[in-house]
Amino acid sequence: MKAHTLGILMLGSLAFAANTVAHADTSFNLSAVSLYKSRGVDQNGRNQAVDPAVQGGVDYASPGGFYLGNWNSSGRFGNANVEMDLYGGYKAQLNKDLGLDLGYIHYVYPNEGSWNDGEAYVGLSYQQLTFKTYRGMRPNVNEGDLYYQLAYVYPLTGALNLNLGLGYLHYHVEDLSNKTDYSAGLSYAFAKHFTVSGTVAGADHRNEVDDGSRDTRFILGLGATF
Repeated sequence: MKAHTLGILMLGSLAFAANTVAHADTSFNLSAVSLYKSRGVDQNGRNQAVDPAVQGGVDYASPGGFYLGNWNSSGRFGNANVEMDLYGGYKAQLNKDLGLDLGYIHYVYPNEGSWNDGEAYVGLSYQQLTFKTYRGMRPNVNEGDLYYQLAYVYPLTGALNLNLGLGYLHYHVEDLSNKTDYSAGLSYAFAKHFTVSGTVAGADHRNEVDDGSRDTRFILGLGATF
């Protein structure tokens, strides 16, 4: 599925959902980025610093803290041209500053059955700082892999934020090299629903064949949430 086709389908789905679901706890998002990078690795398989992707999804949160969501992105994933993430979990505010997040996320890549895998996760947040741990759950694919993610959002003004991220992937299989990724950027909210961002992101190349996918990239983004 080409990126522009995915974008048309997303817009149609979001418009339909917006007209048929009027629940205050349901939100929709749609964005475009100059490159889709996940955990410091390019998701286009082309070693290109600029390869636009269309992304979007829907989220539902119940008053009791349970949530469900779907997020999708165009890209290049072996024989698949789209990634579909399905997730659900529970969030609780333990006190004014401390929050808890428990859940499961499943990654679907059509035409790439062996790549379809899932992760359970647990996260703690303190004010603007979040630490989350993901554990791979699919046997013979990612079972036992652990990914640790640290994220910090620092508000510079009412609309401008500094976003920092650091991640570490520990493979359960000994012959795979563990990986560290990083990101830093600015995001600016405007016109109520829209956000523009600029982010520098990449990962270390230690003990890996340098195919360029972990190179540090500058990524531009434009998103909308309703």
